[in-house]
Amino acid sequence: MSVHDEIKEQRKKLKGKGFKAHWDYFWEYYKIHTIIAVIVLIFVITLIRDIANNKPYALNALFINNQGSDTQAYIQNGFAEYAGIDTNTEAVLVDTSNYLSNTLDSAAVATSEKIMALLSAKELDVMVADGITLYHYGAQETFIDLREVFSKDELEELDKNGLILYVDQGYIDYLASEEYSNYILNKQYDPNNKYAVMAAKYEETYEETILPKSEMDNPVPIGIILKDSTPLTACGAYTDKTAVASVTINTQRLDRAKEFITYLMQ
Repeated sequence: MSVHDEIKEQRKKLKGKGFKAHWDYFWEYYKIHTIIAVIVLIFVITLIRDIANNKPYALNALFINNQGSDTQAYIQNGFAEYAGIDTNTEAVLVDTSNYLSNTLDSAAVATSEKIMALLSAKELDVMVADGITLYHYGAQETFIDLREVFSKDELEELDKNGLILYVDQGYIDYLASEEYSNYILNKQYDPNNKYAVMAAKYEETYEETILPKSEMDNPVPIGIILKDSTPLTACGAYTDKTAVASVTINTQRLDRAKEFITYLMQ
């Protein structure tokens, strides 16, 4: 069988299956290319920072599925002014060139690899996207528990106004469990385990199930819902969805990350 025919046969087998199946196929056949691409991307990120800018980051933020044409310049300049950052000595980077969808296309793979590289290099501080996208990453322990960022009073006020995105620690634990790994292999799961049902639904339909906070066993605050954000509205960043902002779990600029989210909350 030729390589072309083999690829066609694999695509037939994958038809109708979930994202995980497509990702496993992609990883099996392209993992070496992906690893090399991530290494090159880390090198490029470092090179851009060390040579082009030659100055430390005050903030590095990444927007996913931005819709505005001048979002990057508007938010970078607006935050620098808001925070009193001297951009002659520190860099503010708001990368708005990232796109994700339920299809494993080149743009989605490139964005996923970029996020992996930035997290590995500990260079990313904040991610902004719609709630479903950040919930998916939050369930994989990408973000810091906001109880380590905001005070109890601040979070209570935000929660009262419905402005916090939560993920259930039980779901995080399930996705990291052997039970979930076995499900990926044999496609059998316990229908009485709500987390197993949620994970299976995502694998089959790409649809995340976000439980109400009251139904979570251990809700963890991972995102601030940017409802009626003046800066985001002004640049048309998210016209048909409400954006959410999360702080990455290994940020090296926690105070700046909080300040940036506070800026977006105006």
